[in-house]
Amino acid sequence: MQYRAVLLALFLIPALWGASSVGNALTVSDEVVCPGENVRGGEEHPGPMRPGDTECSVLDGSVAVATRSYTQQQRVQDLERRRDAVNGFLLLAYGTAGTLASWFATRPRAPRD
Repeated sequence: MQYRAVLLALFLIPALWGASSVGNALTVSDEVVCPGENVRGGEEHPGPMRPGDTECSVLDGSVAVATRSYTQQQRVQDLERRRDAVNGFLLLAYGTAGTLASWFATRPRAPRD
């Protein structure tokens, strides 16, 4: 019966990971944060972006690879949030279905007379 516990654990891990991902996606702040340098008026400004900010340098290491405006960065963050929620839900569904299937498939059977 030890294989039953291992099998259940292999499905519970993705279910818990998915629940965590969904929870994080649903509770993340709506604040628009630049992943690199937030430049306003030619100077770098710390903190979140504000409406009207036109230049957010997206960095790859220390090299700027792109720039985004406030609305572009907001859309990117919304897309990432939705993608995380969908992936988390799929992991949660996979883990739950696998856990239930393995639970019922490996449960001890009553002896037949």
